Amino acid sequence: MMDKTLKFISFILWLIRSFLSIWIHLGFRLIYGNQKFKLPSITNQLLLQPATVIAKRIRQRQITSYEVVKAYIDRIKSIQPYLNVYVDERFEQALEEAREIDRILDNDKSIPEEWNEERAPFLGVPFAIKESMQFRGFHNSTGIVLRKDFICTETAKAVDNMLKSGAILLCNTNVSEGCMWFESRNALYGTTNNPYDLSRIVGGSSGGAGCIVSAAGVPFAVGSDIGGSIRLPSFMNGIFGHKTTPDVVPNEGQYPPHKEYHQKYLLATGPMCRYACDLHPMLQALAGLENISKLLDFNTSVDLSKLRYFYIDEMDAYFVNKIDREQRLAHRQVVQYFEHKYKVHVTRLRLNRLRYAVPLWTSMMVDGQLSTRDFSTTLFNSTSYLTAYHELLQKFLFRSTHTLPAIGLAILEALPNKYNKRFHKLAHKFFDEIQVLLGNDGILFFPTFPQSAPLHGWPLIMNTFDYIYCGIINALGLPSTQCPLGLDSQCLPLGIQCIAGRGRDQLTLCVAQEIEKARGGWVSPSQKKCI
Repeated sequence: MMDKTLKFISFILWLIRSFLSIWIHLGFRLIYGNQKFKLPSITNQLLLQPATVIAKRIRQRQITSYEVVKAYIDRIKSIQPYLNVYVDERFEQALEEAREIDRILDNDKSIPEEWNEERAPFLGVPFAIKESMQFRGFHNSTGIVLRKDFICTETAKAVDNMLKSGAILLCNTNVSEGCMWFESRNALYGTTNNPYDLSRIVGGSSGGAGCIVSAAGVPFAVGSDIGGSIRLPSFMNGIFGHKTTPDVVPNEGQYPPHKEYHQKYLLATGPMCRYACDLHPMLQALAGLENISKLLDFNTSVDLSKLRYFYIDEMDAYFVNKIDREQRLAHRQVVQYFEHKYKVHVTRLRLNRLRYAVPLWTSMMVDGQLSTRDFSTTLFNSTSYLTAYHELLQKFLFRSTHTLPAIGLAILEALPNKYNKRFHKLAHKFFDEIQVLLGNDGILFFPTFPQSAPLHGWPLIMNTFDYIYCGIINALGLPSTQCPLGLDSQCLPLGIQCIAGRGRDQLTLCVAQEIEKARGGWVSPSQKKCI
């Protein structure tokens, strides 16, 4: 009975999408036209170097932290009018911190112990965070109007860990309302635009973070991911993003606050960067010495020829779209590369449980409860809860400050679902099965998203559930690295996830570096070349 219901709903959605797609495509073409856009050129070569290289050059006094920070601040100022990417900035304070670092490094006899290379691997290197993360003196609204005047008095633990690594915070970046949608748009700060095409989305909820990294506004940023919120923006902005094994990087000091079961299975804070070589040291810095030991053999070299490889090129799940041709071709080329170079067989999988990917993730989000008002409470600043149907009417009367996706989610979460408990049990069973499959030496290649970055507003109508290509990995509690695969024929980024068993983050990070060698990695939006 349940399968018949899901098939019927999925079929109805397919009919609606098929009918609307032609007219919506035409409408969007009339609105946006054929935009040929490039960001301002990158003239300072410092902006094109990995964070680890910059840090080494600063420590060796080949360059100064001040000139690096100044170059990135100038870049942010030049891209902000196009992208609308940051919310709060601390440019003058950052320059002062850079001057102080340079002053002490110039007199190497007085370098503090906490600034040695092991403890401060990113000394003098600038970075960004998402606005939902606390930093003393910054806003922490998460795009919610009722929190517009909330100023942080504390700093999130993960952000503090990054500061202790010597990195210098420049700004925080735009997010989706309540961090629960994959377009970074809200009533407080507006919409963030894709650096490859201003008419396209940047993903969410860490959309501003992905955008500013791709546009060379910072070498790296810190994101968080409960249903794809690191990997989707990384995919749509053509960079690397890693969803860690849960409970490795601290999640405290973020809004909405996480629940215990989210911490255990779903939520992960992690690195976003242009170059794969920065992923490992970033993750180590974010986790801190007290947590990094939770990851198995994290600092041990990996022999890629000794791993077992699998791939899934289609997720035949209810409610979601199929992978488009260019994405599928790029994924196949990754598989062929590993088969040819390492003389291994990459096994194609079809996992039947993936058809239930959407209800599996949603049941894990509510911990098997019949219904919840968690997100409605989040939108009301944890003081009450949003009356969703009334708010929907207000939206149609142009009197609501909430986005349609936020209102829609508030409605959906309150609807009783008698199958939640069943899917919750199924998710845990699937979790056990996938752990056995991957073990300590398995890698799974998996799509990040079925198509390149959609137009603004498009996901609400045509891609509503496609976040689940990432979300299902959260439900299974697995580490996953999104890797860029160059650009498609529309000059938009392609990408793929590489996934490993729980606690085996080192495997995906090493595979990501190999994929970067094979496919070239990040392509500058200022100098993009289409296939």
